[in-house]
Amino acid sequence: MKIGVVGLGYWGKKVAREYMELKERGEIKRVVLCDVIDSNVNDMKNECPDCEFVSDYRDMIDDVDGVHICTPNATHYNIVNDFISAGVNVLVEKPMTLKYSEARKLAYKAYNKNVVLAVGHIFRFNNAVRKVKEMYESGELGDLYYAKLQWSVLMESPSERDIVYDLAPHPFDILNFIINDWPVRISAVGNAYRRENYEEVAYINAEFEDGFIANIEVSWIYPEKIRRAELMGSKKFVRLEAVKQEVKIFDLNTKDWENLEIVPNNTILDEAYHFITAIKNKQTPINDGFNASENVRVLEATVRAMREGKTENLEW
Repeated sequence: MKIGVVGLGYWGKKVAREYMELKERGEIKRVVLCDVIDSNVNDMKNECPDCEFVSDYRDMIDDVDGVHICTPNATHYNIVNDFISAGVNVLVEKPMTLKYSEARKLAYKAYNKNVVLAVGHIFRFNNAVRKVKEMYESGELGDLYYAKLQWSVLMESPSERDIVYDLAPHPFDILNFIINDWPVRISAVGNAYRRENYEEVAYINAEFEDGFIANIEVSWIYPEKIRRAELMGSKKFVRLEAVKQEVKIFDLNTKDWENLEIVPNNTILDEAYHFITAIKNKQTPINDGFNASENVRVLEATVRAMREGKTENLEW
């Protein structure tokens, strides 16, 4: 099997290294890397002299079994469409696209072409997140009342990008992964402080059919990198530190705190391995295109609610 990586920026380099590791393990035979920026290509040539390199992704379309796309969000639709049209399996970073209509088109095209379409909702491969999902499904948390999620960091705001599409895909996907549901009502407020356009901070309220509610804070103006989810259940409260892969629970009966033992895993490597396994076995990945397109639908609704000052209702 030959896997390509398109886009060798900060995240693309990380992704490429994991496919190099899978090649060393014998899971795939070859790796081809692509970027239009010479310095990015040269960096990876030093790390992987036996990798193949191209400057135009179209040059690898007829030569790879699967491709992992790590390019800017606005380019996702066209690049993914080109590969799927040629019958190539795709893993594209989140958000899948910037429009729900485009995301659905890609999901259906992949289905009709019988190719794998996966999306980089990487926290589905996080051992701590998986532990919380297991606790919820077993009934250990009881009935869920509400959740609070914070995705924040202090950084220069990326140009031509708003905070919702950049950071909110993860909190929404983590909730969906744990409870297997999407919100039916969304309201939000947000603002830009260091520039005129594109929000840098947003507070999102999401309501679910059964009364469960969630508050999501996303920010590029916060003096600490936080990737945290807290869920309040009728039996237990759980605090999840997603990057650190730490889980702490509070038992409402005993009033005791407990730190759970979680063995951290390499989520990028595990996601890449899941992708190539799905290709080999013609399986639907847990981060498939249809589910990921609904994530885009929720992002669209959030931005509308935030900019129009109204509650968005969603039917599923």
